[in-house]
Amino acid sequence: QGFAGTPIKPLPHQGTDYESSRHLYITHIEGASLEDRNRIITLMAERGIATNVHYKPLPLLTAYANMGFKMADYPNAYAYYENEITLPLHTRLTNEEVAYIIESFREVVAQVLEEGV
Repeated sequence: QGFAGTPIKPLPHQGTDYESSRHLYITHIEGASLEDRNRIITLMAERGIATNVHYKPLPLLTAYANMGFKMADYPNAYAYYENEITLPLHTRLTNEEVAYIIESFREVVAQVLEEGV
């Protein structure tokens, strides 16, 4: 709801045939490159907000690469990974902190997508 009308698309926590444990708040940034994503993460950190990237494609992990897995064989996994950012989510976040995270994320994403990297 806080990201309506923006290129920020949260991963749904529930659907007709699934429900998440809601332990992560994963977002995708439409139109963002890997470089854009990394810049967003840096700018959020400068605002005191730690973000993360989850679910790195297996071919990018050394053990799988050594077994012959190639990223080119998994284009959908890479497309998911390159513009994914996980926002802070825990029981001790105050309403004010949540509002600050939402506002900051909206501003930083808009800034990075406008200026490009």
